[in-house]
Amino acid sequence: MNTDVKRSGSPNSHVRPDPDEDVVLGDLVRVIVEDIWWLVGFIFVALTLAGIYCLLAKPVYLADALIKIEQGDDSTQELTQLRSVASAMAPIPSDAEIAIIQSRDVMAPVVKNFKLNFRVEPKTVPVLGRIASSLATPGEPGNAWFGLSSFAWGGEIVDVERVEVPPALEGRQLTLTSQSAGQYELLGQNGELLVNGRVGQVSSGHGVTLLVNRLTAFPGTRFYVTRINDVDAVNGFRKSVQVQEQGKLTGLVDVSMESEDPKFAADVANDLAQSYLRHHVESKQANAQNMLSFLKSEEPRLRAELDKAEIALAEYQRRSGSITAGEEAKVYLAGSVEYEQQISALRLQVAALQQRFGDDHPLLKATREQIAQLQAQRDRYEIRFRSLPETEVQAVKLQRDAKVAAAIYELVLTREQELSVQKAGIGGNAQIVDVALRSGTPVRPKKPLILSSAALLGLILGAALILSRRKLFKGVDDPEEVERLFNLPICGIIPLSDHQVKSSIARVGIDRRLPVLADANPTDACVESLRSLRTSLQFTMMEARNRIVMLTGPVAGVGKSFLTVNLAVLLANSGKKVLMIDADMRRGALERYVGGSSENGLSELLEQKVEIDDVVRQTSFGNLSFIPCGKRPTNPAELLASFRFKHCLSEFEKNFEIVIVDTPPILAVTDASLVGEHAGSCFLVLRSGLHRRFEIADAIKRLMAAGVYLKGGVFNGISSSGRHGYGAIHRYLSTEASTS
Repeated sequence: MNTDVKRSGSPNSHVRPDPDEDVVLGDLVRVIVEDIWWLVGFIFVALTLAGIYCLLAKPVYLADALIKIEQGDDSTQELTQLRSVASAMAPIPSDAEIAIIQSRDVMAPVVKNFKLNFRVEPKTVPVLGRIASSLATPGEPGNAWFGLSSFAWGGEIVDVERVEVPPALEGRQLTLTSQSAGQYELLGQNGELLVNGRVGQVSSGHGVTLLVNRLTAFPGTRFYVTRINDVDAVNGFRKSVQVQEQGKLTGLVDVSMESEDPKFAADVANDLAQSYLRHHVESKQANAQNMLSFLKSEEPRLRAELDKAEIALAEYQRRSGSITAGEEAKVYLAGSVEYEQQISALRLQVAALQQRFGDDHPLLKATREQIAQLQAQRDRYEIRFRSLPETEVQAVKLQRDAKVAAAIYELVLTREQELSVQKAGIGGNAQIVDVALRSGTPVRPKKPLILSSAALLGLILGAALILSRRKLFKGVDDPEEVERLFNLPICGIIPLSDHQVKSSIARVGIDRRLPVLADANPTDACVESLRSLRTSLQFTMMEARNRIVMLTGPVAGVGKSFLTVNLAVLLANSGKKVLMIDADMRRGALERYVGGSSENGLSELLEQKVEIDDVVRQTSFGNLSFIPCGKRPTNPAELLASFRFKHCLSEFEKNFEIVIVDTPPILAVTDASLVGEHAGSCFLVLRSGLHRRFEIADAIKRLMAAGVYLKGGVFNGISSSGRHGYGAIHRYLSTEASTS
């Protein structure tokens, strides 16, 4: 075994790909440009699907009504102008009113008015039914496609006014089948007959009540009827309606509805707004009635207290004569009256709140705290006037009681009048600012956005597929990448020859002889690249230990035999005496290029059936001799490992200037390792786009493990698409050939 195979400075000593290799942006662009039609195809498919969706998707329209909610007096909470604590704790109107708009009491009438508590849908064929429906005219049922007469094909009209079912059938899909002469039948889920009715008449049976106002469809056409539970219907309607405040703390509430029918959307939004206003007014009237009843019940008591206070004051005046209060007493009287009025009004308010909410409501607690604060302030105020004479104090208290009783009684009478007006019917503190109108422009689908998004998605997916395909499935097609990753110098870059491909196809079926490109078309760009390879080979052999050259590849199909023949012919044309050996005793067929049979070749020589002079053949190419592979032996690896093979190579080297040996692929069998042990120059032939990184790495490792020192690699089958400038070279050489 050669001692220099362990040389530390061997160019292919590092064969593991670097997983952290940086990807240059230019390389990514190049990869995408090379497979640009994949990218165009993805974009086209995405745009086509998006276009079909835009054509088939029904337009959705938006209608919205705007409600203004103002902060107003609450008849159930306020009897005076005091608003400090109770008003501060009252909820923001818009938040509470939005919840009221979404309540069942407000939404249930709308659900009932627009028949949202049941669904009636035609039985259609997926996709095809949507297409047929878009082409049909309402009121003119379309003919059945493919004889499927039980399906609806567009144009059918069914107007169901009322559906009532027992609880067991709520949410169940019932089947309504059209019959002739305005007849129909309603079937259960198991096909049992529930109702057999006529259009325009209320029909009942098995607990089901159905009223169909209009039915325009061919006999046998089926429709699905589903009665939804009332609570579920309201919940579903709540999800389809958007209720939100415009801005923050503006009191402007927007009620919007989306539907495929713009008029239906506007009608539903307006009806929901009106339902809320009705509920709002009714609630105000009910509250006013409750408060009015309370005030009327309190009125006799307050009147009696007023009479009592006035009688006491008159009696005191009669006994004491005229009451002349000093300046200090007048000040005391004014302040005391103000405190007592506020405390009395709040006590009356506490009684009203107790009647409505009970004893634990937060407003009750806040009002009681306010009363306690006022009482404490009043007590501190009265301490300042302890020095007043007893007669003045008594007179002032009687005057105060009379004035307070009169003020409270007057307040109650005034509030009763206000509540009477409110009970008679007013708009409250909510009003519709903008009614919902029928929209002419759909909000969905947004075709420009969908098409642009589809194009972008197609671009992203296409680029991702190209890169993934190149990374996972497509082999290495960049010779620089091979040099960079595996430290293997590329001695030759051979472009794909269109002339060779066409000639090989043309010869199929005529005979087994294949053309040699270097002889048939010596001006081909591929041949010119082979000449460059020949030059590199000659320089490489100057430092080699012998004149034996071996070509192998990782797998079959890399063009190794093509390169061997053409390189041998070019070497022979340069004046070298060349021997070409087909050492692929398993599937070798180099004789198809030079003529003759494969018998009496290398296998017979190694089996000692023939002598060396009997196997070396002259070819039609000057200076080129050839040894075929011979008959297929059962032990080709053992023959190549024999001493006779080494001896024969030594004899060949004495008689020829260059011995070029073609071998089987290294990853398939071990034959190339056995031949490479005796060759001074070994080259690994790679085909562009055929090998993945690990495959090249394994091939180099196997050769290294066998002690084979690779001089370099040959990159074959480069496309003439312009990549890395090879296409430009190919075009230059082709032009030169055509002008010569």
